[in-house]
Amino acid sequence: MSGPRALLRRQSLGIRITLTYVAVAAGVAIALSVGTFIAVRTILGNQRVTSATEQTVLGLLFAREFVGDAPERLQRVVTLLEARERLEAMVTEGDTWFSSAIPLTPDVIPPELRELVVQEKLGYQFRTIEGARTLVFGAPLPPEGVDLYLFYSLADIDETLSLLARVLLVVSVAGVVAASLLALRVSRRILLPLGAVSSAAQRVAEGLLETRVEAPSEDELGVLAASFNEMASALQEMIVRERRFVANVSHELRTPLATLEATSGLIADHREELSAAGREAVDLIVEDVSGLRRLVEELLEVSELDAGRAKVAWEKIELRALAGAIIRRRRHDIPVEGEPVVTFADKARLDRVLGNLVDNAYEHGLGEDVRIRVGGDDGWCHVVVVDRGPGIAEADLPRVFERFFKTDTSRSREQGGVGLGLALALENARLMGGTIDVESEPEGGAMFTLRLPLRSEPPREDGS
Repeated sequence: MSGPRALLRRQSLGIRITLTYVAVAAGVAIALSVGTFIAVRTILGNQRVTSATEQTVLGLLFAREFVGDAPERLQRVVTLLEARERLEAMVTEGDTWFSSAIPLTPDVIPPELRELVVQEKLGYQFRTIEGARTLVFGAPLPPEGVDLYLFYSLADIDETLSLLARVLLVVSVAGVVAASLLALRVSRRILLPLGAVSSAAQRVAEGLLETRVEAPSEDELGVLAASFNEMASALQEMIVRERRFVANVSHELRTPLATLEATSGLIADHREELSAAGREAVDLIVEDVSGLRRLVEELLEVSELDAGRAKVAWEKIELRALAGAIIRRRRHDIPVEGEPVVTFADKARLDRVLGNLVDNAYEHGLGEDVRIRVGGDDGWCHVVVVDRGPGIAEADLPRVFERFFKTDTSRSREQGGVGLGLALALENARLMGGTIDVESEPEGGAMFTLRLPLRSEPPREDGS
């Protein structure tokens, strides 16, 4: 299976269709060409043998009548056969021979034909004389011991066959080329709709749920396009319903959550008046209400992003100062490394992105050696957040930005969170034209890098 067949299966469908057409066309062309050549060669050969047999019989009758019992006429009969019958001839008598051409000597007579003539029979053999195929006929003459040989050149047949071979070669090559062009046309007709469906599926997977495919015809490809459109419509309706449900539930929860948060805050203000068990219960209530409020806010932000209602408020921001402010609000004492970098971004969204990265570094990196570095080069600015915690498992790296994804061991979430923080951080970064990369350090810990375009002015409405 590791041979040509396996290699062919690894190629694209278009290449396989083209190669199949070419292989079939080449096989048919070769078979037809070889069959035609053999058939024509056989027919021409048989025709020449038939006509040569008739001429030989006539020449033999003339020679027997002319020679009779006068051996001295042997040389003369060769001349007459050449002049009257236009035949190349040779007469042999023992070691004596006469021929109409210098190359015609007893040495060119095939031994099998010589033995046949000795038995007083008429026969023929094919022989190459001076590079040309020749049909040699032989028959006995009176008196006894005299033999007549006639030579028929097949050069004209060989020239015809050579011309036929060239014509068949040209026709075969033209047929293979035509088959290749036809294969390309057929594969293009087949693959273009399939490519359109594949591209549309990729866009749907990226969240462009309004993507549809134009049905090119009413055949199977048209049915495929129509089925894809129905699937995309059903998927879009389902996701829209889910998004509407999440948004509605989140909005409905905001009011009772605000009440719960105010109530829990009021109780927390009097926690010292409670017993130890009461204080522990109050702390749990405050923590859970805070986590629930954060979840509702994240779900509302998800709904806003999915609905395409998110707007970017561009303003000039100094990244190192913003990172320092985020650190101070969280009451952490770590320096922000790097030079001041100024760009245009959405301050509120950037605050949430960096705040999430810093919180992750402290919570999942266990607060060990958290460092922040700001820089810029090649038209980009970046903020790097590094910790020295357990790191991220290699299998989890491609999924850390997925919604609701939570690692199980290396970076377990001990405090709240449902796996939306990093997903929202990445989507907010993309709204500002940037991205977030993650690496797991070999010596332990993780490194998140926020990259944003280095802008000297806010982008225009078309995003440029």
